Amino acid sequence: MKKVLIGILLAALLLTIPSVVQRIQIEESNKKIETIVPYKLTTPWLIEDPELTPEMILADFKNAGIQSVSLEPDTISSLERKGLITAVSTSRMREHLLLTRQDSLEDPFDQPGLFIHSNGSFNFEESTAELFEEIYTITVSGVEYVYIPGAASTILSTPIGYDPEVIASILDAGLTVVPRLSNYSDEAQLERMIDELLSIKQSGINKVLFNGVAVPAASDPVRLKEFGAQLKNAGYGLMSIEFANQQGLNQLAYVNDLNLVRLHSLAVADGNIGESAEKIVRAAKERNMRAFFLNVTPGEYEEALPVLQELQAEVNETLPDSFVRGESRTFESYSVPLWQTIVALLGSIAFLTLAAQSVFKNKKLTLAALIGSTVFALIYLVTGQSMVLKAFGLAIAITTPIWAVLLKKQPEKKWYLIRSYVQALGISAIGIWLIVVLLNGNQYLLGIDLFRGVSLIYIVPIAFITLYAVWGNIKNLLNMHVIYWHVVVIAVIAGIALYYYSRTGNAGEVSSIELQVRSLLEQILYVRPRTKEFLIGFPLFILALHVAKSYPKAYYFLLIPGVIGFLSLVNTFTHLHIPLLISLLRSGYSIVFGFIIGLVLIWLYEKVWKKMANIIRMRWQE
Repeated sequence: MKKVLIGILLAALLLTIPSVVQRIQIEESNKKIETIVPYKLTTPWLIEDPELTPEMILADFKNAGIQSVSLEPDTISSLERKGLITAVSTSRMREHLLLTRQDSLEDPFDQPGLFIHSNGSFNFEESTAELFEEIYTITVSGVEYVYIPGAASTILSTPIGYDPEVIASILDAGLTVVPRLSNYSDEAQLERMIDELLSIKQSGINKVLFNGVAVPAASDPVRLKEFGAQLKNAGYGLMSIEFANQQGLNQLAYVNDLNLVRLHSLAVADGNIGESAEKIVRAAKERNMRAFFLNVTPGEYEEALPVLQELQAEVNETLPDSFVRGESRTFESYSVPLWQTIVALLGSIAFLTLAAQSVFKNKKLTLAALIGSTVFALIYLVTGQSMVLKAFGLAIAITTPIWAVLLKKQPEKKWYLIRSYVQALGISAIGIWLIVVLLNGNQYLLGIDLFRGVSLIYIVPIAFITLYAVWGNIKNLLNMHVIYWHVVVIAVIAGIALYYYSRTGNAGEVSSIELQVRSLLEQILYVRPRTKEFLIGFPLFILALHVAKSYPKAYYFLLIPGVIGFLSLVNTFTHLHIPLLISLLRSGYSIVFGFIIGLVLIWLYEKVWKKMANIIRMRWQE
């Protein structure tokens, strides 16, 4: 049966080559990045400097290398900030009348509300016609006001619509407009603003960016689907903000045929220009980000413009030549044909069965792996549920590092160390290949659908290898006389474990020195190898292979930190939004550097550790 399974696995790898090649081609064909600044930045600048005009600012944006400007609907509050209106609350109006010794307010003007006066040529009443259920006019001290009853905060936040003059100015400057829209709690406001969004669609307005934690109509599945269809029919693409996890966005994306661009938002100030440039370049290279939202923090225009210019210059200097500036677009639509998924499932069944046979050497467990994986494959073919493919991917991701490090070793053979390392890497490569084929398509490339169970990849292999090492040596451990140098070894392994744990996940702590080293490595190598692989896992695995020649039982304990390299290697490729070539390059560096450092550890072990251990053992046992 083993030969049959190996044959199935090899056939699966060969037949699924087109899926992997297709993904690489899709990723490499989309290298255009877009920078976006919010138009609301201009409001305080225009107020502070009367000589400044919107056209001047937009021209400077264009010259600084900005491609797009985001635009939010005007509200009563934003109209006031622009100086187009003056808004006075009922309480303030009462104070004014009292101080000027005028008659007090009468019904209905004495209720909570806002008195709004139009400044200059702006006609507030005309611009907000039919926006409010109740509206009255009143003259106070010769000044005409429009009175709107209600809570002042609610009135001030009422959306008016997108300013057509601003839209025209942005487009005339050679920039594109990215309208933003919120999920308004008032249904009438929401419907009106959706209609407004659809009405402004034209050339140069191609993508929409949502505000807040939820997209419009997120709480109403039926309306959400209708909204997605409206956006699709109008020709709007979507933008997803990294780490925002906006409720309802994924559903909209599927309705809109995954016409979506990933966006990274970052605050830019005079003190973090270099850091911001690094983030932009890294996100473009390593995370398939194609749009960048620049929140410039300096208050004055004379400070903000140089920051933008310097940032763009630094990005241009470090951005690889394969990238170009322009309006971002989604990746070309692609998916894995069903027959290739079936082939990959057959390969996965063979892989998991062979792994069980190799690790457990138990016919019942091997048969259980074969039957269990086959049943899951049949469930997928019947239901078509992607969760089944994710379960397969997770099973392979957990199994791969375990099988890789526990593969049968033959220390007495020539080139044993290199052969064992290559075999472990080969097992890892096969597991990674199957995961990449099973979880392939635009939904994964765009981060709409994700690999699930990353934490299990970090926990299960280490726990399994630990139990494997302890169980195989349980009698020796129980009878062992613990001496101080054993405590030292345990402390070292515990230290590695704590360091490893602190580095896991997006929130892992990194020292400033390491950040500098990372930056240097990226400049030299294009992408940096993973620390857990080339400094911890792979070197200790190489050392474990060497120790196995003399201490075959102790070798298993070195596999505990050694498996970290292989689980991290697999985990690299489960980040499905990372370009495949980037993951391959990063892993290649880790494999080579890890091997070299492992050879250094062997030298230190032979020349330094053995001598020190003997001296310490003799002194502590006296």
